[in-house]
Amino acid sequence: MTYGGGGHDGADMTTNVILFALLQLGVSGYAAWRGGKPERFVAIAMFAAAFATMIAYAPLSRRFAGAEFGVLAVDVLLFAGLTVIALNANRYWPMAVASLQLASLIVHLGKLLDLTMGGWAYALLLKLWAYPMLLTLLVATMRHRRRLVRYGVDRPWTSFDAR
Repeated sequence: MTYGGGGHDGADMTTNVILFALLQLGVSGYAAWRGGKPERFVAIAMFAAAFATMIAYAPLSRRFAGAEFGVLAVDVLLFAGLTVIALNANRYWPMAVASLQLASLIVHLGKLLDLTMGGWAYALLLKLWAYPMLLTLLVATMRHRRRLVRYGVDRPWTSFDAR
C-alpha cells in the first residue's frame, strides 16, 4: 500500500502524506474498533503496510526514478496477508481488497519492465489503489455492524468441514 509521496514539491507531498495518514488512521481505527476479525486484521495489515512503506521509500532525491524495491517488498507482503485473510474470511470483500493490492503489484511490474515510465506516473499509479482499498474497508465495517444489529451474529471465518 503506497503511502503518500510522489514527484511533486515538498509542500504538496507533505499535505498529501498528512491527509492520507489521517484517512488511513481514521478508517483503520474505525475498522479495528467496530469491525469483526477480518475487518480488524485487514485494518492492522493496511496500517502496518502504510507505516512500513514510509520507511521503505528510496531517498527523496531518487524516489520513483527506478523501481521502489522496498515498497515492492511491503506490497508483496501485504498482498500475501490480504490473500490469506480473503481465503479464510466469511466475507467477499477481502478478495476485492486483495485484488486492488494485486493491481499495485502490477504497477511495480510495469516499472520493472519499462524503466522509462515517468516517476510521477509510477507514484500516482501506486498510491491510486490505496483509496478504494480504504473505502472498501470502511463500507465492509459498516456492513458488519449492520449484520450484527440485524442478525445478532456475523461469523468471521469460513469453516470447511469435509464431512
